[in-house]
Amino acid sequence: MSVLLALAARAISMAVSLVCGVLTARLILGGAGVEYYALYTLVASLPGLISFSDLGSGAVLVNSIAVSDAPREDRVIRAQLTTVGRIMVCFAGSGMVLNAVLYLTGAWRVILGDAGSIAGADLAAFVSLTIFCLGIPLGIWQRVLLGLHKNHRIILIQAGQGPLNLLLVWLLVSFAPPEAGTFLALSSMVSGFVIAAVGFGFALTALSPLFGRAMRDIPRPRRIPGVRVMHIGWPMLVQLVSAPLSVALLRYILAQSGTTHEVAEYGAVGQVFFAIIGVVSAGGLALWPLFTRARARGTLARGPYAIAALFAAGAAVICGLVWAVSPWLFDFITDGTLEVSGTTVLAFGLMVVCQAALYPLGMFLMDEAGIRFQMIPVALMAVSTIVLALLVTPTLGAAGPVLANAASVFVFQIVPFAVYIARHRERLMGSSPGPEEVAT
Repeated sequence: MSVLLALAARAISMAVSLVCGVLTARLILGGAGVEYYALYTLVASLPGLISFSDLGSGAVLVNSIAVSDAPREDRVIRAQLTTVGRIMVCFAGSGMVLNAVLYLTGAWRVILGDAGSIAGADLAAFVSLTIFCLGIPLGIWQRVLLGLHKNHRIILIQAGQGPLNLLLVWLLVSFAPPEAGTFLALSSMVSGFVIAAVGFGFALTALSPLFGRAMRDIPRPRRIPGVRVMHIGWPMLVQLVSAPLSVALLRYILAQSGTTHEVAEYGAVGQVFFAIIGVVSAGGLALWPLFTRARARGTLARGPYAIAALFAAGAAVICGLVWAVSPWLFDFITDGTLEVSGTTVLAFGLMVVCQAALYPLGMFLMDEAGIRFQMIPVALMAVSTIVLALLVTPTLGAAGPVLANAASVFVFQIVPFAVYIARHRERLMGSSPGPEEVAT
């Protein structure tokens, strides 16, 4: 049921985000220009480079909350919440220091490629990342609601970011002076911070009073020491670093070897296909606590292969429909200012289908041994994606990095995950103890 709720919520969210994304792109392209839209997409996607803000420790929270019969009164969960919260606060502080170094040394202009030559581009990146870092500790709300099987609420809350971002962009384009176009990406960070604050409030209520007590324990490490969370956190961190970076870095690889036109094309097409990936990830993440709880109770009846095939088939149909209407759709999105290649659209479709097939397999492997196994395939996928993207992007343009990711995900994740599940079926179905259980 939670998977269906998550998919329904994501369908609504996708519709909202697509409409808002399209209107945002048209506003920027029509009001500020292609160069400013390229800068907007680069800066707005910066959070994807540091999405591992809990260092993977949030996986412990999700698993503990998912299997607890009384999470509001569970002392172990309270201690884990406090420990994960401390990690996220420290990470936010480290991010601010790194951000300041990048700004003071002029590195932001280099990272942004051609878009970095726009006056004030480095300052826009600095301020944007500062706002994002301030909101990092609030991000613990997603781990809490996911463990409580409330992924649909996460999605619906996040759906508010698109309309709020659109409103802020409209205000800047309509009423601010032309040079303010450099700071359009601030709208994405401000709206993201607001959504994180709202989500934090919902999590505070959903796990009351334990959540509030745990948060008050964060600044008292001597009196209330932390607990062990990185036994799962370190393997999970490899995934949180490798998988998002392999996608987020693609835009910056393109910025270094391509033109601002190609970066803008990537952003316009990605506006649609990343929304579809959002639907896939919503359904996939909802499977994580379901598989975990069923495995703990010995009620897991079947593996993830059929679900993976269903996810991939559904994604293929949706991507096929987008490709069929792509000439009209992207002409409307770009307001006729960009020429979008059919090859780029097909490349994104292939990437989405691979991600759809991967999610159920990966969520099935979220026990401790499975998370440890995933480290090497995910790391190889990330390295392969980056190397291939660097090789093919100068020739293929915007389609190059996307194809590199799709090929790497299939070879280094989908195939190894499927083989591993087949070989360890008995343990993963909960019918025999895993290595961590034997050790205890």
